[in-house]
This record gives sequence, C-alpha cells and structure tokens, in this order.
Amino acid sequence: MKSTFQTILIAIFIAAFIGAILVFAGVINIGKSSSDSGVTGSVSVWGIYSPDIVQPYIEKLNVQNKTISTSYLQVDSQNFRNLLVESLANGTAPDIVIADSSQLFSFRDKLYTIPFATYNERLYRDSFIDGASIFLNKEGVLASPLLVDPLVVYYNKDLLAGQRFVIPPTTWTGLVQSLPLFVKKDAKGVLTQTAIGLGEWSNVNHFKDILSALFLQTGNSIVGIDQYTGLYVQRLNTSNVDQDQELPTASALNFYTSFSNQASSLFSWSRNLPNTLDMFLSGKSAFYIGRASELFTIQARNPNLNFDVSILFQADGAVRPVTHGLFSGLGMIKSSPNFSASYLVAGQLTSKDFIEYLSKSTSLPSARRDLLLSPQTNPYIQSYFQAALSAFGWPDVDNTATENVFRDMIRNINSGATNANQAIYEASRDLQSIVR
Repeated sequence: MKSTFQTILIAIFIAAFIGAILVFAGVINIGKSSSDSGVTGSVSVWGIYSPDIVQPYIEKLNVQNKTISTSYLQVDSQNFRNLLVESLANGTAPDIVIADSSQLFSFRDKLYTIPFATYNERLYRDSFIDGASIFLNKEGVLASPLLVDPLVVYYNKDLLAGQRFVIPPTTWTGLVQSLPLFVKKDAKGVLTQTAIGLGEWSNVNHFKDILSALFLQTGNSIVGIDQYTGLYVQRLNTSNVDQDQELPTASALNFYTSFSNQASSLFSWSRNLPNTLDMFLSGKSAFYIGRASELFTIQARNPNLNFDVSILFQADGAVRPVTHGLFSGLGMIKSSPNFSASYLVAGQLTSKDFIEYLSKSTSLPSARRDLLLSPQTNPYIQSYFQAALSAFGWPDVDNTATENVFRDMIRNINSGATNANQAIYEASRDLQSIVR
C-alpha cells in the first residue's frame, strides 16, 4: 500500500512539474488567472529593463493571478551578478531574472536548466531565431529568449550624399573603397574627419562586439560546447589551415587593427580622437557601428543629425549576413522556494504577448521568429528587425575578463609585440582559462 501511494504521489508530482515546464516554455496557454491552478505565493523578478516598461505588465499579471503576488525590481546590469550572489547568501534572492546573455552566463550555475525531455529542442529552434541557440547547452535550455540588440551601421546621410552615394556600402570591401572619400587631415597630418572608427580599443565603442562579429563572419563561434563533456571551450584558434598559414580569425584581427595603423592604406582612426559615437554625433564620421538600442541616444544628443541605419558590413559573397547580437532572456533561479508560482509567472513573462509588449516598448526586435513578421512603420526599427535574423552571440561567461582578452589582442598587434596568429593563440589560451 505504501509503495503504491508513493508511486501515485511521484506520478502526480512529475505531471505537475512537466506542466509547469511547458507553461514556462510557452507551449501551454496559462489562461488569465492562477485561481484554477490552486497556486499561491509571492514571486520576485529582477530585470534589466526600466520599471516604467515592466511594472504595468506586472500589475496586469497581479490582477489576473489573484493568488500570486509578483514584484519587479530593476537591477544595474553592470552589477547584476554581484547583487544576485549577495542576495542568495542572505536569503533575499529573486525567483526569476531577466538579463542579457553575458549576465545570465556569469551566474549560469544559479539557473535552472530546463531539460530537452520537457522543452523539445526542435520546438525551441523553430520558435526562435538561430542566434537564440546561445541559450542551449548539452542538458537543455538555460534561459528563454526575449529580445535581441544587434550591431548595426548608422550612417551620416549628408556626408554620403556629398560624395554621391546613392546607397551606403554593404560590404567591408565597399567600406574600404569609400575611405579616401571621407578621411580628412589638417596641415599637421592629424585626422579631422573619418569614414569610420575601427582599429583601437580605448575609444572604439563596442570594440569587443565588433571584433566578435568579424570572427563570427569567418565562421568561427569563438566559444562552443564540447559535445562529450558539455563544457564550454574556446574555438578562436580552431582551423584546418596549415601551421604556417594565417588563421581566419587572425586575418579578421589584422583587418580590424589596420584601420589604426598609420603604415596601412586603411589608416583612418587614431587613439587621440574622441570616441566613435561622439565623432559620429559631431558629423565628423560617415559611419558608426553601434547597437540598435542606441537609436534614442543618437536622436536625443543630436536632433539635427541626418542619419539612417543599415545592417553590419559583410564579407564579399557571404552566404548569409552575420552580425553580433546581445540577447536578453528569462531564467529561473533553481533555489527558488516557490517553484509552482515562479513557473506560472515565468510562463506569462515568456509568452508571445509579453515579448511583443517588451519589443514595442523598447523598440528592439524580438527573438521570436513569428513576431519578426510584424510590419513596422518606423524605418529604423524595420532595419533592426532585419538585422535580428543575422544576429549571433557566444557564451561570454565573464564579460570583464573576456573584454581584457580582446583588448590585449588589439594592443599587442598595434604595439608590434606579436603577429596576428600569435595574438590569437595567446587569446585562445586566456579565453579557455576563463570559460572552463
């Protein structure tokens, strides 16, 4: 009798657990209220988005979920991990976190991975854009994707029109060919205007992401998952080229640094210039590689700037466009004391309705494929939606440490300390020590 009772109890628990997982995955429609489920309790959500955006939706959920009280707190993205670790230590941790990929990977050991047995991998890949696979590991799904913030190219329409450009260049070759048209120097040979800011790290906004995009465009994933151990491993120096040949990633690194090399025909940037965004805002740079999320900053800081946006420059003959994307996602803290209520709220905050609401509120594209089909009247946002399909990232488990690795690659090339191949090998060694 006791054995039979235990079997029934376990079966009921498993059924309820799988149901909660499917709610979280968005497979099951949770309905409008938690009353029928019998789930009660409080759920704490920490996120990177403004309360002005998220709180109205949370209040809507609290009306629907009469037996669950959900609270929301915006957390500084730069200090997210430290605050989370501290809260776990003192018993005040949230149940759910909404963060970007670098933050989620930095505390991945604190998140519950939904196994593929309950969240079908095929369903996941069919539901989300290709780049969202960043949240998949060997065991299952680390976080449910929400939005993506892709790297795009902002361009000064007046400067391009002055050089008779009908459309901006779409390839790196086209960009290189345009350099002589925009680069200007004073009598002392100091740059006063440029085509684009590349080649340095200290005054090039998003230098790590730009270099990541160049690596990704060579077909290199930077960091991947070992199929046998399930652990993260660096991929920077993995290539089929002979030992005496230049690695594809080394070629990309050489190309990037050439823009700040005075001996190069591509020289068009200097560490003595203002940062790349300021140069663009002042009308002294034809192109600026930035994030989709910077649109409102650009408009606010220079309302008179006549600019437009296009997808990131691509290699000649590229089969598909590739850019770097910063993905945001929702994860469950595995030590949450109230799994049932947390899963129900997580399901609501990963629903199509919420993601669409979040996308419209932030003007950033959704990671869901179906929402990218929605027509957009704003031409900037339409370009962001197109760029989203090309956006990819990599498991960046320690943003500060990996930024130092990318900085050292650039600095070692620019100083002449190493050649590009050696810089890649040294970076791959340091990167492996970080991701292991």
